[in-house]
Amino acid sequence: MRKSPRLTWAALAIALLCGACAAPSKDQSAASQPLQMPAAWNGPANPASSLAERPFGAVFKDAELEALIKEALSNNRDLRIAAQRVELARAQWGVQNSARWPSLAADAGATRQQAPSGLSATENLSASSYRLGLAMPAWEIDLWGRIASLSDAALSHLRASEALQHFVEVGLVSQVASGWLNLLEYDQSLQIAERTRVSRAGSLRIVKLRFNAGVVSKVDVTQAETSLAQAEAAYAQLQLKRGLQENALSQLAGRNPGPLRVNKPLSQYELPPALPAGIPSDLLKRRPDVRAAELSLAASRANVDAARKAYLPSISLTGFLGFISPQLSQLLEGDRRAYTVSPSITLPLFSGGRLDSNLQGAQAQQAIALEDYARTTQGALREVEDALLRFQRLREQQAAMQTIVRASQERLRLVDLRYVNGISSYFEVLDSQRQLFDAELQLTQLSSGTYAAVIELYRALGGGWTPQG
Repeated sequence: MRKSPRLTWAALAIALLCGACAAPSKDQSAASQPLQMPAAWNGPANPASSLAERPFGAVFKDAELEALIKEALSNNRDLRIAAQRVELARAQWGVQNSARWPSLAADAGATRQQAPSGLSATENLSASSYRLGLAMPAWEIDLWGRIASLSDAALSHLRASEALQHFVEVGLVSQVASGWLNLLEYDQSLQIAERTRVSRAGSLRIVKLRFNAGVVSKVDVTQAETSLAQAEAAYAQLQLKRGLQENALSQLAGRNPGPLRVNKPLSQYELPPALPAGIPSDLLKRRPDVRAAELSLAASRANVDAARKAYLPSISLTGFLGFISPQLSQLLEGDRRAYTVSPSITLPLFSGGRLDSNLQGAQAQQAIALEDYARTTQGALREVEDALLRFQRLREQQAAMQTIVRASQERLRLVDLRYVNGISSYFEVLDSQRQLFDAELQLTQLSSGTYAAVIELYRALGGGWTPQG
């Protein structure tokens, strides 16, 4: 009995309706809530413009530093790995996106079959067939947009990997610049240590002369020798730190460890009078890690949408167009042309909980992505605030330490005069030397830290590498 086409279409409509009813409704509990961005920064900053809008070369004008940054951007291994991750994500998106379109394949084959005919066990039916043409493997018609959602998720992952590559680039520029500042700090500290060592060596000679003249005791000599040895030990420690920093910078630049020489001293760098930071909401557009977290959230939403649509009926289509013949020699004759079109519809009825678990997993991943987006954004806000606060307080400490250095220098000069004239003990000289040495080193560290706060703010605001042109 031949079925009526109306009954067929009616059954199809019922199946689609049942599938639509079986699909779970959207869960609003995982819907994102808008982040509350502050209107202004707590730290002192100019909201009219952002430091990140400037080329990096305009922030720190140093041709040697720019050359090292360019070398790092070309050769750094971590940045190359990030670039390959982008290519991997692009390939994965291409694979997923290809499922939206039918595929064709050249198809050639032969079939030989033998089957019993009638009731006689000795009488067999033999047949052969040959085919040549184009075949379309099973292609799911994306009626509900499930495959499109998976493709959108893969595209969001690709865009997120591109943003993370930019984030690695921004971090690399910051690391190289910070390491370069450390070299400048160590060079200036080494100059202070060398000057102190020469000064204490001169003091030791004077003390020995006074000891030989019977003016002072052996205690003053041993104290002077200890003071000189301490300066030499500090000098060696600074050389060690500088060598380690050279090795770290060489690795960042993608080269083997080797010496790095700088020609511009730390004192010649200029600091802006105030730090322009723009407005907090700019972070959502500039920070590449915030952008990556936002794209990951979009990908998780697309995956949840695809998991819901997996409950709906799927329609697939297979086909063949070419030639079929019982004789290979007659395969390409005109009367052997043939085609087949085979549509099918599948409605999930029982999957052992696979679809439910898949949806629950996608929803959990969406909740994780939402929290990660909020955490990343709040972390970015904190980094900017920390950099603003650090810049302000370090400048205040730097100004106070400059006063301490000047006072310590004057005290040492006066104590030296008093010691030579037999008024002060050598212990006062040693104490004055120690205070001056410590104050000069602290001033150098504070100066370097203030410059480092500018670099940190540039990175925290989402500034990328742009050579000054």
